[in-house]
Amino acid sequence: MMQALPDLRIDSVTGVEVVLPVAGPGVRAFAFLTDWSIRAVIAIGWYVVSALAYNGRWSLAQPLVPDAAWFVFVVTPSAALFFLYHPVLEVALRGRTPGKRIAGVRLVDRDGGAPGAAALLIRNVFRVIDSFPLLYGVGLTAAFATREHVRIGDLAAGTVLVYDRGHAAPAEPLTGSAPRWRAAAERARRLSESRAEDSEDAALLTDGYRLLARDLATARAAGPATADREYLESAYAQAHATLHKPAWPFGYALRTLFRDELPQVVSRLRAYILWSTAIFLLTVAAGYALVHAHPALIALFASPELIAAVDKGQLWTEGLLNVVPSSVLSLQILANNIVVSLVAYCAGFLFGLGTLYVLGLNGMMLGAVFAFTGLHGLDGSLFRFIVPHGLVEISVMCLSGAAGAAVGEALIRPTRATRSESFRAAAAQSARLLAACVVLLIGSGLIEGYVSPDPEVPSWARIAIGVAYWIFMVALLRGWLFKPFARGATARILQ
Repeated sequence: MMQALPDLRIDSVTGVEVVLPVAGPGVRAFAFLTDWSIRAVIAIGWYVVSALAYNGRWSLAQPLVPDAAWFVFVVTPSAALFFLYHPVLEVALRGRTPGKRIAGVRLVDRDGGAPGAAALLIRNVFRVIDSFPLLYGVGLTAAFATREHVRIGDLAAGTVLVYDRGHAAPAEPLTGSAPRWRAAAERARRLSESRAEDSEDAALLTDGYRLLARDLATARAAGPATADREYLESAYAQAHATLHKPAWPFGYALRTLFRDELPQVVSRLRAYILWSTAIFLLTVAAGYALVHAHPALIALFASPELIAAVDKGQLWTEGLLNVVPSSVLSLQILANNIVVSLVAYCAGFLFGLGTLYVLGLNGMMLGAVFAFTGLHGLDGSLFRFIVPHGLVEISVMCLSGAAGAAVGEALIRPTRATRSESFRAAAAQSARLLAACVVLLIGSGLIEGYVSPDPEVPSWARIAIGVAYWIFMVALLRGWLFKPFARGATARILQ
């Protein structure tokens, strides 16, 4: 016999539990496949239309020498539509994507309310782990293994996928002889309609929530579930979700994040940041010493093209702008750097071992390449190429590693009642640092695309740009850039 799916039960201030039926792996997979089909059709449709317009004829082939316009107007929007579908729509629609609506499910947080933007973004960041090794293998396994059928991203974000009960009116007309709890269903319907017209009427919503709780408790005590009771359950759950919906004014949230929350997170993760930086520098030194002593080992860390170019006395970066436009190069570098940072962070889920591997591998590669170019007298040229963007880019990698290490330690040594709660708290805290890392990588990508490969930029300017951007990073992490907003707000209050 198939085991019944569990319910998510939430305590409320009225003393009457909110009961939400949890969606199982089957409906979860159906919703995902529906969303996947929708985003694939949209992304492919954009590619087809824009490629035809670009080529000016019936051809979808990439040009032999693609320029910036091809990547900016054809490739990048298609990729963005596919990969940003879930994070953008889940934030914009409060946990309801088209696929979830079709499947009749929605996302809620552990309090039964609509998840906040931060939780939804964390949920999507951990798709990096859930998608391994193929076809969401980790995520599907977690959905079968956990009691509430959640994947790793849901564990990190504190979200649950539940069935979205409908709001159909009672099957029979309500009369004066009907039980009082059936009449409450009609009151719930009127409440829902009045909220739709006047969502700011908090008094009406609070009174209706209290009345619904009383009538729902009566309905539950009356006997088995009926259509009217399901209607009451739905109205009560919706009222609860509306009352617990977090406010998210965009400008205020950004200022609070970068002015107050980010410096606090950096302070709490200071030990992790120092350890991650130390591990990275040690592996850089190890890679350098290894290849300096045994040059043939460079084949373990570098591509044949890079080795061949250095053997000829040239850096692989020379003439790069003649092959790839700066705008295209910046997009490619930005995408690669963000992926590396996300992997370094999410790999912390493997009890921190994955983060250690990512930091160690990249450190060994950097040290090995510097040693190999040094043997050919090109280490100075490599330094001039790396210094404009590398100071911040390497720092961001260490910061991402520190955030991942914090997540890993939360799993090894939980500080909450359960391991999953400790994991969730660590992910919610460290993800704020990851948001700053993404912002910093945008600037690094622009510098690496426009400044680093340009031979016309002198060495002093490269060093100045690198140091200035690193100082900007420190100011951002310390919250100094947004202090004027706090002073301005205080002045307005005093006036």
